[in-house]
Amino acid sequence: MEKKLIEKLKQDLKEAIEKKDYAKIEEISKILHISSEQREFFKKGLTGYPSVDKVWLKYYPDGYYEKANDIPKRQTVWDIIEEKLYEYYNIPAIEYFKRVISKSDFIDNVYTWARTFRAMGIEENEVVPVYGPFFPDICAMTFALNAIGACPYFLKLAISPEALAEETKDAKIAIVYDEMWPNVGYEFSKPKFKKVLVATASEAMPSPKKEIVSFLSAIKSRKSKAKIPDESKYVGLDKAKAIASYYTGEVKVPFVANRSAFITSSSGTTIGGLVKGTVATNESTISQLQMGDLSGIQYYPGDRCLCHFPPTASTALNVLYMLALYKGETVVLDPRVSENDFYNQIIKLRPNIALTTGSAWKAFFNRVEAEIKQGKKFDFSFVKGWTVGGEGPEIKDFIKWNDILMQRGAVHPIFSGYGLSELFSAASVEHLKSKFDFTKPIMSVGSPYVGINMGIFDENGNELPYNTRGELRINSKSAMKEYYNKPELTEKVKKGDWICTGDLAEMDEKGHVFIYGRLSDCITYPNGEKVYLFDVANKIKEFDFIDEAIVLLKPTDIGNDDLVAHIVWDKDYTIEEKKEIITEINAKLNKCFPVGPHVRAFAEHEKMLPYSKTTLKKDKNGMFKQNTGFIQVHNGKLCKIEFIPTGDGEYVQESSPLENEKVKNLKIN
Repeated sequence: MEKKLIEKLKQDLKEAIEKKDYAKIEEISKILHISSEQREFFKKGLTGYPSVDKVWLKYYPDGYYEKANDIPKRQTVWDIIEEKLYEYYNIPAIEYFKRVISKSDFIDNVYTWARTFRAMGIEENEVVPVYGPFFPDICAMTFALNAIGACPYFLKLAISPEALAEETKDAKIAIVYDEMWPNVGYEFSKPKFKKVLVATASEAMPSPKKEIVSFLSAIKSRKSKAKIPDESKYVGLDKAKAIASYYTGEVKVPFVANRSAFITSSSGTTIGGLVKGTVATNESTISQLQMGDLSGIQYYPGDRCLCHFPPTASTALNVLYMLALYKGETVVLDPRVSENDFYNQIIKLRPNIALTTGSAWKAFFNRVEAEIKQGKKFDFSFVKGWTVGGEGPEIKDFIKWNDILMQRGAVHPIFSGYGLSELFSAASVEHLKSKFDFTKPIMSVGSPYVGINMGIFDENGNELPYNTRGELRINSKSAMKEYYNKPELTEKVKKGDWICTGDLAEMDEKGHVFIYGRLSDCITYPNGEKVYLFDVANKIKEFDFIDEAIVLLKPTDIGNDDLVAHIVWDKDYTIEEKKEIITEINAKLNKCFPVGPHVRAFAEHEKMLPYSKTTLKKDKNGMFKQNTGFIQVHNGKLCKIEFIPTGDGEYVQESSPLENEKVKNLKIN
């Protein structure tokens, strides 16, 4: 049956339910093969199809769905942001290491850079690679390039040489942070780049901080073997801005519909994942800003929004930078993302808005909890819109974090959200009108933004009813234009008006969205049965003595579908206790997954699972490469397990019981 006909029947069903036309309901139900379970939703006035019912709209005022999708015509992102900057003119735009940048100075800097870029000969539709973290000048450059019709491409920081060459093959001018030059210097030194603008961390800092950082950077630079060449091709930002006066013509270019405006990079947490530059247009970016504005998230004029991620992430570029300016907030820049830095940013800078991954929040609250036990006092009364993004939190962690916040004066709880680069960031978020839902084995990521439509689909593209797992697909005007220079990949992800997220998810009739994991994280058996690795991990986490768990594929000489589990204990256990617990886990997994797969060993981690220092998400790539530090029970004994690579993508297991009795090629049942 044609997709358009199916969509028409769904809408007819909705109208029939509203009119209580039972004959029509029965007729359409038979055509669509609606199950008896789904028919139960008819009694509630629902079709059972999330994309048709849009039950989450009850959390928003009437007319907001249409309002969110009413995008201003013939305006660039800079046009919109500039209007907002004047609207909140007396509120500082940016704070950077205690230097406060006013709206007036920020606007002037944007136009200075726009004239500089025009003087340098940057043309409309030209793509300009940017490699490095956020600085005040990078913030201004972002809008300056937009104003002149060019497009900044914020490159993934952990990019391979091959991907860097491919993603910058059409570029003539690049922008780079000096301390990260060794990562990209081999490519940016090639003749194709006519100019390379060099940013330093100290340029926008107030004195004496500027002099201290400059001194330390100079020392670090001398130690580096790959210093930036002393040639006219490489220009510092202060010198570059000096040529702004050479351009006296019109800065802004005529508006062009569907023009590429910004390119961000996927986070790259998938093992062996491709570098994907997601292209946003002026229209899609403005759509995302409007939806964020109308969706009831806790952004208020005059508040402070922490932006510590690099602009390569759409979350940083949109939610923590553009949306903050759009809502009249001050963007607090601190381009450091380590565990200790994030703790200090929260405690010392006291941001009202902060967004980071479940791993980073867990590290933060673990430290707070430890310091509370030592007698330290905390005041979280400034908290308004802290959000867990990226990877979701464990339910028990989420509850504990909110208990800590509420007991120490927080105005609002911490929220859970979901987004993706293909939508230029946010898609759903918890908010005050939607109560937290803990009925599933995983944490809800809230309800869809107003203006967004969502549905759950099977592998044939048929929409599924509530509480049924399938692929999450999203229809939104904020959807990307394309993947940069990857038409075949774009075609796989964009299906008509829908973005295929590649995430296994489900929705309930309250409008809550639950994301289980990537559809690709599964094993398919000859009979067609699929076992998802996160389902195996969730079964392990059902035990109270497991604080965290993640399961990864580890093909062995015994079986290509073998797995390993990385776990964190909830407390210290003796060897004998661990043996009993692992035995109990094995028994449960064998019962729940009788066909397989087999968890060959468990890797023990202290306090929490390791996470990437660049993405702050679970470091699946690092854990995938781990071959030692595993345990398993064999013949009633707790054994140490080591995986020896065979060179053909498989591993041979070596086992050493605690009595040092060694058994090779161990088969664990």
